[in-house]
Amino acid sequence: MKTHRITTFLHCIRLTTLITTIVIVIGSLFLYSSNATPLNISDTTDSKAWMIQSITDRRLISTLVAAQASIFCPLFVLLNPTAKETEACIIEILCQWLMPLGLALSWMFSILFDLKTTEMIGHSSLCLLQDTGCILFGFIYALKYAIVLLFSIEAGLVTLKSVTGNQIQLPTNEKI
Repeated sequence: MKTHRITTFLHCIRLTTLITTIVIVIGSLFLYSSNATPLNISDTTDSKAWMIQSITDRRLISTLVAAQASIFCPLFVLLNPTAKETEACIIEILCQWLMPLGLALSWMFSILFDLKTTEMIGHSSLCLLQDTGCILFGFIYALKYAIVLLFSIEAGLVTLKSVTGNQIQLPTNEKI
């Protein structure tokens, strides 16, 4: 497989990751805004509602934290006008390999957080919402797994690109 084909696949994976992350953010915000319920501070009788709402809040936060990095990192890589196709320094390749792995780990944390919070309150379904929001929640949850897979593929393609014919250069101390 030639280096320019790998680069094309990398750009497609990064663009797909970017679009998937934006869909997750829009879906999560829509789901949260349509299902969030205001809680009265003086009313402590409904502890189940308090628990579910605070878990929903924290799930949204963990999703948005993972999404923010997953939007900006691929966007900066895709829009980098100084990237050279024929040469890359070892540090650049290492960063391009570590970035998707780190982002995949942040999404894994978000997935595990969803699972742990469901287990913590002893709920039988991962979806803590009424039946109307569970389809969207399931779709967003599946996209989280898809994005982990996309970042894993990206790390593999970066490895493949560095192994197959990409001229790796050591960084120099020359001033440009």
